[in-house]
Amino acid sequence: MRLSLFDLHCDTAHRMLSENQPLRSNSFAVSLENAEKFEVYTQIMALWPHNCLCDEEAQRQVFSMLENLKNDPSVLQEEARITKRFDELTSIPNLFLSIEDARILAGNVDGVDRLYSLGVRFLTPLWKGHTCIGGAHDTEEGLTPFGKAALHRAAELGMILDISHASERSANEIFAIGAAHSRPVIASHSNAFEVCLVSRNLKREQIAAIVSCGGLIGLNLHAPFIGCGAHVKIQDLLPHIEYFLEVGAQNALALGCDMDGGDLPSDLPDLAALPKLAELLLQHGYSEGLVRKIFFENASEFAKKYLN
Repeated sequence: MRLSLFDLHCDTAHRMLSENQPLRSNSFAVSLENAEKFEVYTQIMALWPHNCLCDEEAQRQVFSMLENLKNDPSVLQEEARITKRFDELTSIPNLFLSIEDARILAGNVDGVDRLYSLGVRFLTPLWKGHTCIGGAHDTEEGLTPFGKAALHRAAELGMILDISHASERSANEIFAIGAAHSRPVIASHSNAFEVCLVSRNLKREQIAAIVSCGGLIGLNLHAPFIGCGAHVKIQDLLPHIEYFLEVGAQNALALGCDMDGGDLPSDLPDLAALPKLAELLLQHGYSEGLVRKIFFENASEFAKKYLN
């Protein structure tokens, strides 16, 4: 069957800048050539800084990344479109902007307004360790006072808050901020903790909270978040999908592939290979309707509601 794809997370913009390769044709997992497999293609492009940089240097790197993406030949020639709103009918690939690791705000709440004016609509506040925003998944710390203020402002403007990479305490506080503004919360690229016991994956209560608030969960294809074996394949994603469905996430489940930032399963090397996952799901008795929901419809319905 011919599929459309709405992917909640890739790190391609970082590689485009660091390796000086374009979006149309490159050596990465994500390219417009690979996206031609899909009838409609929408991609959230994460802009993230290298962890070794201080906050101010990280900010400069992210803005350079954004400028590089905006000046990509395919974007300039309107073969792909950086967008703030979702249009499911476009034949041109839509690219939404996300910030991953909001420490680039460097203690300045007004920076949230600048990001919004530049087109950023998704915010993954944390990545690793403790920052000016708060504690990430490898800590037990929550949000800082500055982090809470920045995220309240982001939600007020209409950004979508993302708990991927957050500690449990930070995630709970992000849920509370979303609720205070009647906004959903997502986990753009996280799997099920009960299936693969790594801190980047979601506990059952977090899954239920995302479902309850009308959010999204993006299945992550980074092999260490799928399984602990040395040779992870796409079939190892099935227990995660089944677990999410058991918790009632059939209308929240999407793809957050983490391509160009993670180690992919050996039989799923790039975007063009993703239909193999659809074929696997159909072979295991999942309906075509559910497959279409996971690949596109759940995320597109979310975007139509919150990004229009």
